[in-house]
Amino acid sequence: MPMLTVDCVKGALTREQKGQLAEELTHVMLEIEGGQDTPFGRSISWVRFKEIEKEDWFIGGKSDDTYVAEVGKFLVELNVPEGSMNQERKSLATRAITDAILKTTGSEGIKGAGYSIWVQIFEWPEGHLGANGNTASLFGIAQLAGVPDDTPLFEFSRAYFDAKQRLLDGNGFPEGTAGRALVPYREAERQPS
Repeated sequence: MPMLTVDCVKGALTREQKGQLAEELTHVMLEIEGGQDTPFGRSISWVRFKEIEKEDWFIGGKSDDTYVAEVGKFLVELNVPEGSMNQERKSLATRAITDAILKTTGSEGIKGAGYSIWVQIFEWPEGHLGANGNTASLFGIAQLAGVPDDTPLFEFSRAYFDAKQRLLDGNGFPEGTAGRALVPYREAERQPS
């Protein structure tokens, strides 16, 4: 369930480039997150563009291009559910996002072109996002998206939430503490979200 916000200088991308970049980002993020490229998977894969006036974006204390790489200024915020990505997948996401921007802007192969493309990955804690009047969970979203139970991508998520559960229990955190797995990550305990 990737949600991306792409900050760029106003006019840096044409309408067509925004569409191309949104499609590319949707595709690569569904693949990296293990989601299915289905109508439901796409319905929870959001890309928003926020254009910023050039004079309102400073790098190195200057709003011109003194410290800006060839491609221009881009800041991409990737929001994903807690426990959905290990460090390797976060690195894959950062590379895929950078490559998509370079491709869309025609800056592939230009040395250093990506130095002004920054990717920030934010994980929202389990239970801190909802839709349709319901609190969403990583595993519940995966069920709705049709992600198979036995996908190797969930090995990290299961280990992560098992460890977090032990940590919270071992330190006396009460049931209902934010960040606990809302839907257990065991195949036998699977239930609808």
